[in-house]
Amino acid sequence: MKLISTIFFNLILINAAINTENGYCVSKDSCAETKNTSSDKKWLFYDVNPPEGFNLRRDVYMRFAILLSNEQKRGKLKEFGLVLPPWYKLYHWKTTKKREPIPWGNFFDIESLKSFAPVVELYEIFEKSLQKQLIIDTIYVLQNYDNPFENGLFEDKWEVQEECPYVPQYWGYGNITANEIICVKFQGKISMLPELFQLHRNDKFIMVAHGEIPLHDNYGDRKYWKCRKSMKFNKKLTEIAFNYIKEKLNCDTELCKNYLGVHWRRQDFAKYRSKDVPTTSGTVKQIQNIMQNKLPHVQTVFIATDASAKEREILQNNLETLGYNVHYYVPNIAEVTEFDDGTIAILEQIICSHAAFFVGTHESTFTFRIQEERELLGFPSDTTFNRLCPDKGNCEKPSRWTVVN
Repeated sequence: MKLISTIFFNLILINAAINTENGYCVSKDSCAETKNTSSDKKWLFYDVNPPEGFNLRRDVYMRFAILLSNEQKRGKLKEFGLVLPPWYKLYHWKTTKKREPIPWGNFFDIESLKSFAPVVELYEIFEKSLQKQLIIDTIYVLQNYDNPFENGLFEDKWEVQEECPYVPQYWGYGNITANEIICVKFQGKISMLPELFQLHRNDKFIMVAHGEIPLHDNYGDRKYWKCRKSMKFNKKLTEIAFNYIKEKLNCDTELCKNYLGVHWRRQDFAKYRSKDVPTTSGTVKQIQNIMQNKLPHVQTVFIATDASAKEREILQNNLETLGYNVHYYVPNIAEVTEFDDGTIAILEQIICSHAAFFVGTHESTFTFRIQEERELLGFPSDTTFNRLCPDKGNCEKPSRWTVVN
């Protein structure tokens, strides 16, 4: 039943059809009136600020997964499961804005995620209870304090607000509603959230909006890395990436020694953070310097980038003039119709993760995730924590968040 339902869900992603068997309805009227069924199981939902990207959302997931894991080990929230919010109309995903919500299973190994925390796909909530409409008991809408350092100190605190002008999007589902919406000023660690839940302790369906606001309790500790290890990409994407590495980059081992991996962030970074990133010519010079000093026997460069076609062409031509072989991941005809921007991003990250040497973009979460993958693979830190520097000015070295076992 689970396999058949998953296939049906993937079909609605491709054909843009309404499939009530998996709970997805574009409007309330398109589904029959069947409300929440009685059950002892409770569910924690969360959402993230719409402009936030794919890789920050992965980190937000970790905060909630670690929260639930920690609480349940203490004997609290033990009846709760964590609902994975579908990927829906992400700002940076130019080719997928009109698609239906995309489940986590399209990108990640769900069974591996479940090995760390009790997670479930949103469509499975509908599938398990056969309900057509989902009513969330309470949505807690988190808001930042106007002055986080009041009295010169950053303190963990929260405060319920009288007014709450918030309109939930529900990941495009028209058949999800809420009984109550509460706005809360929130500042500090995510472990404070259970205090909020005590406001309505009998709720079975709880949602936290703006889940990016609560912070990790202990970023980079043993529990963090245990959770991170469970975030394995699904087998299909891993196989596609490994086939590319073997066929295009001539490497059939896990720790490749014959290509440089580069994450060259452009678009919003080039526009709003130009002091942190190099120009195209500056990028060419830095890649050449790395090849000459770090990889003198290597001639191949793989570049993951959101640059325009014109920028890619200029960078490639300049590097090829210097004698280097340049590769971008370009989907074939079959993949163009099947793959979305999130899929391409993951493939690029896997490829960069296996490079002999990696250089990324300062404070980019895309780069952070590659660095984490390389740490888990066991690459020397000196080959991982490197950045492209601006043409002029200071070039702050990247922080090193190494694996804690």
